[in-house]
Amino acid sequence: MKAEELFEEKQHLVITAIKQRFGSMARAGQIAEMNNMELDDLIQVGRMHLWVCCVKHDVERAETFNAYVMKGMKWAMSDELHMKGTAFKVSRKVSHEERNQIHFHSIDWHREEESVNEFYAVSPSNVEEEVMSSITFEEVTSVLEEREKSIILHIGEGYTTREIAREFEMGKSTVNKKKNEAFLKINPDYKPMKQRSFFLGKRSLKEKHQSQLVM
Repeated sequence: MKAEELFEEKQHLVITAIKQRFGSMARAGQIAEMNNMELDDLIQVGRMHLWVCCVKHDVERAETFNAYVMKGMKWAMSDELHMKGTAFKVSRKVSHEERNQIHFHSIDWHREEESVNEFYAVSPSNVEEEVMSSITFEEVTSVLEEREKSIILHIGEGYTTREIAREFEMGKSTVNKKKNEAFLKINPDYKPMKQRSFFLGKRSLKEKHQSQLVM
């Protein structure tokens, strides 16, 4: 099969990758907008990655093609968000945690929703940084079930416990339990410690903050 034909046949993988990575097309669009992008930009990134894979396609590895493409495609989208998520260029050498500190400081001003995020960090290891690293993520989360991995991804994208609970149709206590279980699997030395984390982004009541500044 020619690269062009394979590319046309596998177009659906782009949408599937976006839904798996961000939870839904609507959510992907919201995240893209918060990162100075549009949903079409993410779709284009996915198609570009798909085309490269189609050109390099090895017939003998046809059975693993979809999984291979999806994995790389999701990280290509994450990398694009990482690079374009600020009003200025950010080096790929900058960690996701460092980049997110810049990112959330700049966009919190425009958020009006009150939401207190309490994250149970892993101590002493910095598991947040490990989990969000595009290089080690698959390796680190290989011990997790798909549902646990999806919850971790949602946390990394800034979903609140309430939003995750609604997305997966479960209680907030169940979400917290599964989240903690996931980090225990990643690091057996996990010790829950309530703290704010830039891993989620600091979502607070900015409307109140703004009114105080005006006064």
